[in-house]
Amino acid sequence: MFIAYVTRFMPYGLRYNTASMLQIHKELEESAAMSGASWGTTFRRIILPLLKPGLVAGWIYVMIVSIRELRARSCSTARAPRWCRSLIWELWENGQYVELSALGVMLIIALFVLVIAAQWLGRKFGVRKA
Repeated sequence: MFIAYVTRFMPYGLRYNTASMLQIHKELEESAAMSGASWGTTFRRIILPLLKPGLVAGWIYVMIVSIRELRARSCSTARAPRWCRSLIWELWENGQYVELSALGVMLIIALFVLVIAAQWLGRKFGVRKA
């Protein structure tokens, strides 16, 4: 299952890193080599700091999307608990709109907390708004 998720979401993560990779010009690596830096030092001190915002943004996006899909996939299996499979549908069909609204608000609050945590991580690791 891990391999399936990595294969499915790798293009999303790479898309976030494209802009970071495009900003690294060959001249930066050449100047580091002319200064006597090894490839490892060049990668660690020049390339990685420039890639860091894109890597963090891609990781956060892929994490949020894959968690959402993992929850949906795990709730749709036959062995999933009954409440996970059909609670929202059952509340809707029975006309229990108050409970359904409360559940929706709780899900929105949980997503809001996740987005706030992602923004905090982004600020901590230097990801800027576009």
